[in-house]
Amino acid sequence: KKAVFMGFFFMIGATAVMWICLQFIPHASDFAQSSLETIFAIMPRIALGSLAAYLVSQLHDVWAFAFWKRIFSKPHQLWIRNNLSTMVSQLIDSIIFCTVALLGLYEMNVWFQILLTTYILKLIVAALDTPFVYIARKIYFKYYKDKDKTAVI
Repeated sequence: KKAVFMGFFFMIGATAVMWICLQFIPHASDFAQSSLETIFAIMPRIALGSLAAYLVSQLHDVWAFAFWKRIFSKPHQLWIRNNLSTMVSQLIDSIIFCTVALLGLYEMNVWFQILLTTYILKLIVAALDTPFVYIARKIYFKYYKDKDKTAVI
């Protein structure tokens, strides 16, 4: 949970820095300012959607991983815990972000397509990260073997 809140506050800081950068008067030769202003015109909605989605989905992911660990507790079942918690958490993330950041800016069918495609991409990434989760666990046990091996993963 501590890492979730740290990430949340770092995202707030990055959003604030970007907003501050856009407040500067650009040099006459700056060709990117108008593009940046266009991109970041909806920044408050994107930032709020992003922060809300991150906080809720990551807290859910931590809870869900612990929940699934009680059911799938064997070491070789790590992939099940990881993917089940991530699948639901990323659905929550996608729904919150797309609703706060994009609902009303696009027609419903376009909004739904954005929601669906981003969720599918997140599922693909979740499946692809499974070997790296096992590598991380192996490294953790190698360097922290004196700790309780069931406590974290």
